[in-house]
Amino acid sequence: MYVLGIGGSEHDFSATLIKDGEILCSIEDERLTRSKYSLQKDLSITPLAKEWRSIQYCLDQADITLNEIDCFFGNDLMNKDYIPQLPKQIVMLNHHLTHAASTYYTSPYNDAAILVVDGIGTLIDSSSNTHETISLYKGTNNEIKDIGKVHGSGIENPVSGWTLFENSIGRFYYRVTAEIGFGFLEEGKTMGLAPYGKETYVGDFKRFYSIDGYIFRQSHEQKLEMVVYIRNVLKNTKDRFQTTADLAYAVQHHLEQIMISICNALYDITQSKNLCLAGGVALNSVANLKVLENTPFEKIYVQPASGDAGTSIGAALYGFHVLNNKPREDLNNLFSPYLGKNYSEREMLDSLDKHGNLINIEKPDDYVDAVAKLLTKGSIIAWFNGRSEIGPRALGNRSILVDPRRKDMKDILNKRVKHREGFRPFAPIVLEEYQTEYFELEHPSYYMLLVPKIKIDKQDKIPAVTHADGTGRVQTVSNKLNPQLHALVSSFYKQTGVPVLLNTSFNDNGEPIVESPEDALNCFLKTDIDYLVINGFIISKKVLDN
Repeated sequence: MYVLGIGGSEHDFSATLIKDGEILCSIEDERLTRSKYSLQKDLSITPLAKEWRSIQYCLDQADITLNEIDCFFGNDLMNKDYIPQLPKQIVMLNHHLTHAASTYYTSPYNDAAILVVDGIGTLIDSSSNTHETISLYKGTNNEIKDIGKVHGSGIENPVSGWTLFENSIGRFYYRVTAEIGFGFLEEGKTMGLAPYGKETYVGDFKRFYSIDGYIFRQSHEQKLEMVVYIRNVLKNTKDRFQTTADLAYAVQHHLEQIMISICNALYDITQSKNLCLAGGVALNSVANLKVLENTPFEKIYVQPASGDAGTSIGAALYGFHVLNNKPREDLNNLFSPYLGKNYSEREMLDSLDKHGNLINIEKPDDYVDAVAKLLTKGSIIAWFNGRSEIGPRALGNRSILVDPRRKDMKDILNKRVKHREGFRPFAPIVLEEYQTEYFELEHPSYYMLLVPKIKIDKQDKIPAVTHADGTGRVQTVSNKLNPQLHALVSSFYKQTGVPVLLNTSFNDNGEPIVESPEDALNCFLKTDIDYLVINGFIISKKVLDN
């Protein structure tokens, strides 16, 4: 049985194809259109609605046609104009339910508490523009049971033009993000800025919301008061960076306290030892660890595509397991995020041939050791390996990798390739066998969604990935999930004694992560990356005569 899930809302459109419960392929549209987040406002310049490229991409990977799909599922927050013509009727599921399904059905748990927290979910009442904002579920075997909801209405602000939503944790965090100068879906910048801040505004923020168990409340009046407060603070500051950092610190602190309160209440209801998170707020990897450390939950699982792109996974899996009454299997297998298509060696060579006058190509017998040696010499390596990963974080198949031992490497990488704000951290990846030696974390972090402290005696060994507060957004490198990446870090460890690399996404600032060999070469050639490693080929740039 083939099931196709399509996902997104007004942004982050995606498609997922499964066969008999196995995910064959999953991809975000942004990787194919090269338009970050595939925002609705960009539809006029990228004709997505007519071409839905992610669907065709999945069909091509499976070598089937649209008519061979047995069932289609989506979510009810999707932009209806974006849904293409399909040969069968599409079943539209509750938005938060598809988030919940995306994390529960890909988790290793047969019993779990599930929390979905984002900006807004399904429209409940059109007359008052009321949406779901927080959803609590309990997952048992195949079943996902609704056990709690928070709703909030939205009103248009005539002055600013943006919509104010009540009781939305995602919109609470985003509003502060916007006021301190960052854009839509850039909440990660606020999280990265917060460690530079102080407690200056933490006390004042308490009046801008209330929390009682899982009931989060922020009225329109409280949100407007918060906006006016932030603007006045920024208007009167003499040190804008420090003030914005202090405001980021305040909202991050309160987000963590809110999430801890909700998850404690969820535990009281479910008594489960396992917690599954989804929704855009679940990408706040700092808060995720605070939940694990400050609630009775013993294990936490966060689906790597927790934002709206992940709803295509949830829609497909819910449609298969629940609506078609198919049991879950293979719970002992780790969920692999590497769900893009396979590119053949012929496709690789065709792309390389197009740029033959600009590049040198090598294919050493032991390319892993060769690349590790280049890393020890300070080279910036673009690592393109196998199938692309889902979600906003590069997990080692579309990554830029460097030596974390060099303190200046963060600035070098920013200047030569990433061109982004200096306060934003770069992530460490660590061999699973040595994680507890370097990080104050025993729980695995396979998808880079937990931020532990780096042990004090190790911080000077890996300064390029040690953030201002001594933490690192770590990825646990598993030989089972990614043997090639594990082999590379292992080789680096043998040569240096350090089982850690710096990993950042293979893209330039403001661009989606690269998807195809052609994308990889374009990014490599226009930036100051030293080497591109593409499925065993080591590519360097020719020195051209002026």
